[in-house]
Formats: sequence, structure tokens, C-alpha cells
Amino acid sequence: MWLLGHVRLTSQQAVIHGVFRDDAAAVFFDLSGNGENEIIGTHYASASAGNGNCLLYILKKENNRYKRISQSIYFDPSTQVYALEHKTNGYRDILVESLFNKNPVVYAYDKDTGMYEKKKE
Repeated sequence: MWLLGHVRLTSQQAVIHGVFRDDAAAVFFDLSGNGENEIIGTHYASASAGNGNCLLYILKKENNRYKRISQSIYFDPSTQVYALEHKTNGYRDILVESLFNKNPVVYAYDKDTGMYEKKKE
């Protein structure tokens, strides 16, 4: 499933979820299959060092607030981000394509840290 394909939050949607930033994109998707959507998103102002990459955030709802569960995941917004069918520790893996690298990067949920991290091969 291709995520963040020009999906934009409206101010009203973002206020409901408490995640709004100008020029943001997000999707609400159940990565763990527990019936509660995580938020996978970015704000385009998060570009790193002028190279055009943006931070991908994965947020999980806990106690009526969203907590970040991703380490530094950078992606080019002109490429695709996928939620894979394969799960690690109960959460779908995330695949991030790159314009400069033929091999996409896969991120998996690490139950010990409670974070998505680059998958070890």
C-alpha cells in the first residue's frame, strides 16, 4: 500500500488528531491490526540539510495522546512509502524507496525499544 501519496490534512482533521503543521501530509493506518490507527506522516518543512529529504513520523496513540514510535526515517517526498503485509513484532514493516539508491530501505518495529528502526538483514 502506497502511503502519503499527496494526502494532505485539512486544518479540521488535524485539530481532531492534534498533529497539524502547515504543509503536512498524513495517513491514518492500523499498522498493528489492533483496531487503532497509527499516524504516518511528515511535514515538508522537516527537510534535512537542504537535500530534499523529509522526516517520516510514525505515531501511536497511548492514553489519548500520540507518541512517536519511529527513529530518524528520511524519505524523498517524490518517492513512495509502503506499509508491507509482512509484520515484525506485530507491526507492519515500512518500505521507503529512494531516488538515489536502487535498494529500498525497510523499517521494522523493535519491541525492545518500542520504535521503528532500520531492519537488520
